[in-house]
Amino acid sequence: MRETPLVLSLGLALVAAAGIGYLVLRGDPPPPTTEAGKPSSARALPYKPGGSPPAQATDVVKDLTSRDADTQRAALTPELEKALGAGRLLSEGTRIDLAEGTWHEANGYANVQAALSKPGEAAQHVLIGFAKRSTGWRITVMEVVK
Repeated sequence: MRETPLVLSLGLALVAAAGIGYLVLRGDPPPPTTEAGKPSSARALPYKPGGSPPAQATDVVKDLTSRDADTQRAALTPELEKALGAGRLLSEGTRIDLAEGTWHEANGYANVQAALSKPGEAAQHVLIGFAKRSTGWRITVMEVVK
């Protein structure tokens, strides 16, 4: 009978050690490497090749760079539009160039990679998320990919 608490204590210690080991060792996967073994400078997400974005999604992205603040805001899902402050979303002269072959769509949601170029600033690699609504595709998130 005295062995049971000892065995339980050892078992709990092993489970705790395994849990701590998992938390310490789990980190992000290493960056992609080139054939020479050096990190790749390309900022591609680790997705399989995708398709071309539908015309309606491309038009919504163009609306996001419109000169008119109301047109910009109409490109967003209602939830996102309400969460953001009033006024323009992107400065005048901003461009968003969608990357071909990066459209991924499933169950009413989609994403595409793009280059976001603001006047006087270096282009940023972004991921744009979409949600399908009754009015068509609407932008629900845009995140800079580092």
